[in-house]
Amino acid sequence: MIDYNITQEWTAGKMVELSTELEKPSPFYFGYDIQQNLLNELSKHEFDKIFFFTEQNMFELYGEELFHELNAKYHCLLEIVPPGEKCKYFPVLEEVCETLIAEGVSKKSLLIAFGGGTVGNIVGLVAGLIYRGIRFIEISTTMTGITDSTLSNKQAVNGSTGKNHFGLYHSPLFIWGDTKYLKTEPPFSKRCGIIEGIKNGFIAEPTFLDYLEKTLNPELNFSQQELTDLAYKIILSKLEILKQDPSEKHLGIILEYGHTFGHGLEWLLKGKLSHGEAVSYGMKIAAELGKELGFMSQKDVDLHYYFIEEKLGFNNPWPENVTTNLLMEAMIADNKKTGEELRFVMLEKIGQCYNPEGDYLMTVDTKLVEKVLDNYIQKATGKVALTTA
Repeated sequence: MIDYNITQEWTAGKMVELSTELEKPSPFYFGYDIQQNLLNELSKHEFDKIFFFTEQNMFELYGEELFHELNAKYHCLLEIVPPGEKCKYFPVLEEVCETLIAEGVSKKSLLIAFGGGTVGNIVGLVAGLIYRGIRFIEISTTMTGITDSTLSNKQAVNGSTGKNHFGLYHSPLFIWGDTKYLKTEPPFSKRCGIIEGIKNGFIAEPTFLDYLEKTLNPELNFSQQELTDLAYKIILSKLEILKQDPSEKHLGIILEYGHTFGHGLEWLLKGKLSHGEAVSYGMKIAAELGKELGFMSQKDVDLHYYFIEEKLGFNNPWPENVTTNLLMEAMIADNKKTGEELRFVMLEKIGQCYNPEGDYLMTVDTKLVEKVLDNYIQKATGKVALTTA
């Protein structure tokens, strides 16, 4: 059991090594201002050239300095990809793969994903596909990337009907989590990572919620020490779950709490809604569904709103024009569909997920889901929700 009240001291250059705890684990190097250690770690491996992937904005903020450091020692090629979800589509995947072949990528090459989760996704998928798998590393620059997306080995692009429909599992050579890059990350983007930590508390780590209750503030005013320690503890909260199910096929499914609703919203908004904000809505709706099913008390539902809206500051208006009917259609096409019925991760109580069917997913009647969505949207907007197109 982790004592989340113990505070680590994070001085510049201090680095700890963790493991992703998966079936194919990767070393995870974490700390504040640890970039100077990266070349030392790379020197332990042999490769013919490095392909450095990033977005233009992140290259200008932090990537250019690191790229020139790498290029001074190794043969390093710069590759700029489209920002955000725009890079997670087949045309970009094909273009990147063909470009690397033309530039002489080999089985001895190394790809670096420098940026947020979408850069990591496209680079991880490319690395898994080229020559049936080459090496890559993830250098995360966002709270979401450092604390959540890099820990999964999941690489994917979107299809024409939903998120992450096409992908594979491919583990990085190692992961680099330097919270120096979080200094300039906007508060909204930080919230997108912290929401997954709140989720981890709801599904398995209620003592972590006690820590978050004392630590979070809606303005996200943190010192660098506080921000680094928060990121570290969010990582630990997820690793505690992965230790119990490295395959993410049984207990690990609980990490998808709120994500079926969330992914549906993301898909409908076509990139206008971040993953973290979509999950924040998804968790509140899931809590309302749990109450309708008789599992969740009103106190537990209220706790969702308290942490998400008051402590984290995620309280934007419901997305315009998203109706019950549209969201239902999007969820039916969600990538985690396991049959004809809608199935959800549900809480039995705070800190424990319901497991009536042996796989931590519960089949819920569509009419009941529609009723909960109708009520939620009406409460959020003050308008009667539409269940017909």
